[in-house]
Amino acid sequence: MNGRPALTRIAGDDDRLEVLRAANDELELAFLPGVGGRLISLRCGGAELLWRNPEYLDADLGTVRPRSTWAPLTEAMGSWANVGGSKTWPAPQGWGSPDEWPGPPDGVLDAGRWTVSDEWSDDLDGLVVRLTSPDDARTGLRVERRLVVPRSGATVRQRNTFTNVSDRPVRWSVWEVCQVDTEAFAHQAGGSLEVGSSGTAAPISMVESDGAIDVGPLVDGFRAVQVSDVVAKVGFTDATGSVRYRRPDGAGIELTFPVDAGAVYPDGGCQVELWMQYPTAAPIGSLEGLHPTARLVELEILSPLHELAPGASASFDFSWTVHGPRT
Repeated sequence: MNGRPALTRIAGDDDRLEVLRAANDELELAFLPGVGGRLISLRCGGAELLWRNPEYLDADLGTVRPRSTWAPLTEAMGSWANVGGSKTWPAPQGWGSPDEWPGPPDGVLDAGRWTVSDEWSDDLDGLVVRLTSPDDARTGLRVERRLVVPRSGATVRQRNTFTNVSDRPVRWSVWEVCQVDTEAFAHQAGGSLEVGSSGTAAPISMVESDGAIDVGPLVDGFRAVQVSDVVAKVGFTDATGSVRYRRPDGAGIELTFPVDAGAVYPDGGCQVELWMQYPTAAPIGSLEGLHPTARLVELEILSPLHELAPGASASFDFSWTVHGPRT
C-alpha cells in the first residue's frame, strides 16, 4: 500500500454493525462506531492482536448475532454484550455512589452509537479518526477517542478526551480497556505479559473470583505477570508508563502512556490494572452472572482523576506500538 491511509466504511443497519477500516503498509485497524466507538481490530503482519467475541462478529467483522437479538441491558453484568476490542470508559467503576461509573453494561458510553469524522493531518503525518460519544447524563461526560493512523510504521497515537457537558462539577479518570486474546498461552510455551514498575509498591489484588493473578518480582524495571486460568484482577500503583503483551508467536502490543507521580489515581492509586479470565463452566454469581467464555486479558491504563467544571475538558495521550509474528 502506498500513499495516505483512508477510512473506508461497510454500512450497517438495525441488525448489522457498521465497520470502519483504515490501513497502512504495516497496520490494519477497524472500528465499531455503533458499539461505543470501539477499536475492534488491530492487525500487524497478518496477525490479529485484539480479542473479539465470535458470538457477535466473525473473522471478517461480519455481524454473527443480529443486534435486535442482543440481551436487553439491565444493571446485571450478565446482560453486557462484550463484543471485545479496546474502548474508553470513566473510572472509578462502581455501583455505590454517583461518583462511580456503574458499567458495563452501559447503554451510552459502552454500547451507544458514536459519531465519526476523519481527516488527513500533515502535521501528524497520519489519518486522524475521531469517534465521539453521545452526551451521557449519568456521568456528565462526552467522550472523544482520537486515533492517528500513521502514513507508515507500526505506532498508533491516541488521545482520549473527557468533556463535562453537565451543569455540575464531575471527577473522573480516563480509562482505556484493551482486550487481548490469550488462548495461545494455554497451548504453547513462550509469550509474556509485563508491566513497567518502579518497585515502590506491591501489586494490589482487586478481584479473586476464581484464583489470583501471579505477579513476579521487579526485574529491569518490569514485573512479569503469569497468564493462567483464573478469573481475577490486579492493580499497580507504581506503574512507570508501559504495558507489554507478547504472544508465543512473537506478535504483540506495547502501550506507552504518561504517569504523574504526584497525581491522584482511582482504585487506591492504580495507573494500570489487568483483568484475566478463562472459560468457566457456569456464570459467576459474585460477578452478577458474568459468564467468561474465552481466555483473554484486559490491558487497562488510567489517567489521574480530573476535576472538571461544567464545560471543561481533560485528555489522556498514549500510543500503541504493534509487532507482527516472528518470521
